[in-house]
Amino acid sequence: MLPGVRLTIAYDGAAFAGWARQPGTRTVQGTLEAAIASMNGAPVELRGASRTDAGVHALGQVAAFDAARTIEPRGWLRGLNAALPDDAAIVAAEACEAGYTPRFDTVDKTYRYLVLRGDVRDPLLRGRAWFLGPRHGGTSLDVAAMRVIAKHLEGTHDFRAFRSADDDRQNTVRTIHEIAIHDGWGEEPRLVAIEVRGNAFMKNMVRILVGTLVEAGRGRLAERDAGALVGPDARRDDTGQTAPAHGLTLVSMRLGRARA
Repeated sequence: MLPGVRLTIAYDGAAFAGWARQPGTRTVQGTLEAAIASMNGAPVELRGASRTDAGVHALGQVAAFDAARTIEPRGWLRGLNAALPDDAAIVAAEACEAGYTPRFDTVDKTYRYLVLRGDVRDPLLRGRAWFLGPRHGGTSLDVAAMRVIAKHLEGTHDFRAFRSADDDRQNTVRTIHEIAIHDGWGEEPRLVAIEVRGNAFMKNMVRILVGTLVEAGRGRLAERDAGALVGPDARRDDTGQTAPAHGLTLVSMRLGRARA
């Protein structure tokens, strides 16, 4: 049986309509499948580990496909990067068993969201961070208050209040291993990075988590209210807004088995 190929992928999500293939629309999956087919000599179905929304970026998306041609991983890496547009790149390629599906092999995922505080927007960060200017109460974001609420959201809970209205899945229990909030990210004092690591996420879950933590930072959500945010009786109206997609990056995934 011919081997599978596992890819680690980075992309700028600004010009993509999300990960999942859609007819007549530029998506990450569709763009990658076209590039793979040009080397493979046959169409492929790329099996992704996560579906990022339109505008969301990635540093460590993982996907796999079954190859019709025997090409060394280094050949796939070089060939695909030559064929892909500038806003997507293959970070790593390696052999895996045929039929390998990384979605079922993911132990946890880490997302990072960037928030920009201050009086003046930064044009160089407009596609990477959510600007909270004076009109939105972001100049004096209370990071300590955000960390207090974050601790209440860590652990295994029913996160039904942290999902998109069109996410109708029945199981809404998820485990968040850690929410780390970094003040002055990347030596930029205006940037706050919110890193969320969990076993799985529902649609818009991380962005709603961020919007909720920002409400705490603005002084609109107190610790005494944290308990009502999770559980079977929690309501979407009690959590924060869905933060804009452009501030979110899928940073990495921890996988179980992987190789052939």
